Amino acid sequence: MSSQIKLNSVANNARAGDAADADEVGVRQRQSDEARRVLLESTITCLDKFGYADTSIARIQAQANVSRGALTHHFPSKELLMVATIDYLLESLLRPSLPSKKLSQTDIIADLRWLARNMTGTSKGRALSEVLMATRTDKKLQARVGSRLRDWNAMLDDAVVGFYASPHGDDDDVRQIWMIARTFMRGLILQQPFTPDPNEIDRAINRFGRLIAPYLETRQRTGESHDKPV
Repeated sequence: MSSQIKLNSVANNARAGDAADADEVGVRQRQSDEARRVLLESTITCLDKFGYADTSIARIQAQANVSRGALTHHFPSKELLMVATIDYLLESLLRPSLPSKKLSQTDIIADLRWLARNMTGTSKGRALSEVLMATRTDKKLQARVGSRLRDWNAMLDDAVVGFYASPHGDDDDVRQIWMIARTFMRGLILQQPFTPDPNEIDRAINRFGRLIAPYLETRQRTGESHDKPV
C-alpha cells in the first residue's frame, strides 16, 4: 500500500471516528433535553395538582419516575427548577401571537378567549399562576425568578404594541390595557371556585372585552401578510 493510500485511509478513519463522536454527543444531548422536558412537565403536573407549597422535589421525582440524582443533575434546587419551569410555561403559553386572523378589524373578545384558554383552562396556565402567587411570599423564589418575569413582561408588551394600537396613538396605554387584561385572566383562576358555571365566566370575559375594546384597534402594517405569525 502506497504512502498516499495509507494517509487517505487514516484520514477516512479519523472522519468516521469524528462522525461517530458527533452522533454520540447528539444522542446524549437529545436524551438530556428529553429528561429536562419530563422533569418540567412533571413539575407542572404537581403545581396544578398540589399547589406550589406542596410541590416538593420528592413529589416531582415520583411524578417523573426518576432518581433524585437524575433530578438534581439538571436542577440542583427547587428554585432553579422553578426558574426553568417559568421559562418553559411562558414560552408555550404567551409567546404565540394573538389569535385574530385579519388585520382589518379588532376582535378583542376572540383574543381574550384565547388568553383565557391558555391561562385558566389548562394545567400550564394554572401552574404558572401557582408560581406567580408564590413569589409574593417566598423571597428566595422571588430573588431567583424576578428578573426573568420582568424580561418576559417586557417581551409581551413589545408583542402587544406590535399588534394593537391606541386610537390616541399612545403605546403605553396599550401596554397598560393588556396588563389589565392579563391580571383579569389570572384573577379568573381564583374566581372559579366561587363561580363554577363556565357560562358565567364566558359572560364575564365577553363583558370585559366590550369594556376595553374601544381603547384598542388593530395596528395596520403595510406589506405584511394578513395572517398573524405563529
